[in-house]
Amino acid sequence: MDRALKILLVEDVETDAELQVRELKRAGLNFDAHRVQSESAFLAEISEFEPDIIMSDFSIPGFGGMRALELACNRVPETPFVFVSGTIGEETAVESLRRGATDYVLKTNLARLGPVVRRAIAEARERRGRFAAEQRAHALTNLYAALSESNDALARAQGRDELFRDICRIAVARGGFKYAWVGLVDGEGGMVRPVVHFGAGSGAVERAEVPLDARQPGGRGPMAMAAREGRSSVCNDILADRRFGAVHERMRVQEFRSTAALPLLLEGQPIGGFGLYASEASYFDDERMHLLSDLAGNIAFALDRFEQEARRRRAETAILEARQQLQALSTRLIEAQEDERREIARELHDEIGQALTLVKIKLQQAARLRGGDTENLLEDCIEIADYTLKQVRDMSLDLRPPLLDDLGLEAALEWTLQRREQAAGWQTAIATDPLPRRLAPEIETACFRIAQEALTNVTRHAQAKGVDVSLRIVGNELVLAVRDDGRGFDPEAVRLRPAQRASLGLVSMKERAALVGGRLEISTSDGGGTEVRATFPLRWRN
Repeated sequence: MDRALKILLVEDVETDAELQVRELKRAGLNFDAHRVQSESAFLAEISEFEPDIIMSDFSIPGFGGMRALELACNRVPETPFVFVSGTIGEETAVESLRRGATDYVLKTNLARLGPVVRRAIAEARERRGRFAAEQRAHALTNLYAALSESNDALARAQGRDELFRDICRIAVARGGFKYAWVGLVDGEGGMVRPVVHFGAGSGAVERAEVPLDARQPGGRGPMAMAAREGRSSVCNDILADRRFGAVHERMRVQEFRSTAALPLLLEGQPIGGFGLYASEASYFDDERMHLLSDLAGNIAFALDRFEQEARRRRAETAILEARQQLQALSTRLIEAQEDERREIARELHDEIGQALTLVKIKLQQAARLRGGDTENLLEDCIEIADYTLKQVRDMSLDLRPPLLDDLGLEAALEWTLQRREQAAGWQTAIATDPLPRRLAPEIETACFRIAQEALTNVTRHAQAKGVDVSLRIVGNELVLAVRDDGRGFDPEAVRLRPAQRASLGLVSMKERAALVGGRLEISTSDGGGTEVRATFPLRWRN
């Protein structure tokens, strides 16, 4: 025997009890015997002593052996019950066996007692072993069925939340677990927060928040370890584990005896855990954990699939928006080109053409007169020519100011800001870092055009009173910033209507920046002004 047998003797005659104990010792049994002779004492010893076998006299004043058998069958049906009596008859013995007694021994033949006890204990252990094996086989069958159904759910699920709900439900309904829950890491709060739960006693963890920090209470439990370290963690005896000391009573009431947490991995990194509770201690053995680890791997595969699908959808959305913006920009560029040509044609025809026609007429008149008013006609021609030259100069400056080519970006920006200040009545300021040499032509052009477009937007939409422009060198980058104190706008609303003219200026600025390897950022809010910040790589002119 591995340990001393616990024998409960139901005997009112002390000498008879001593004879039985002596016979068992003679048979070589290692045991600890407790004797009772009342029903209350019998019930107390069943609960507290937890005997391996019960030996009972048949006739006890105030407490018969059949009553003891009835109580034993109800309270501890797996415990062998042997009658040891000097008065039991054959019919009574048969009836006791029918009611659940294991065997009987006459007090006149105690030599049988040792072998009977040995056989009864061996048979009980064999029954318990068979029962445990059957229970284990049944539990494994349920677990395999749950894993199979979970894999179907993994293939069928369209999203993470649906998947979590399904695996928790299947774990309890099919896998035989008492409770299942999923917790996800809240990086900012440093906690694992429950998102899905299923099972009896749903209040057990549905509001629980598990700290990731191992130094905090609860931070060394299975869920915290799984979510923090990305590996499975097990507690096979909750009521004996000090980590659960604060909730021992609640775990006992809920019949939670063991628990395990599987890591939820996304692209190899833990994002949470899948927690399971079982009603028996030592449930999570190596075989079960191997199966559950396979499930955790399948869940990780599904989560990666969801993430890839989400990225694909975001990419498709971004491509669609880019196509819409590109189409709108292309259309607008054609319209702008035609508008510009139409404007140039009108200026040439209405202003310059008429001015030159008038000069021609004046000169023809001067040629015919040859005296008199010739001097006045020539003065009119000179005045018209001056005005025409100014018109041509303004048109040229609007198309591309010579300052940009001759003196560089800083001079062109100052000149442009001064012109806009005079026209709009703004209060302006400009600050530029000295450039050691001229920038590459494409950088100068892109930077100037973005500033020009930003100032145009301020003129058209901002209703601003003040505008600041800065040009700074930050590391290996050139940073242009145009700020106004106007009414601002909603950038998301503008982004979602790319085909409208109001947003094409923003799109064109972003395109200009991207074409030279730069980037554009816009900070704004309704009523809060706007800042356009363009960043370019520093490239110098050869």
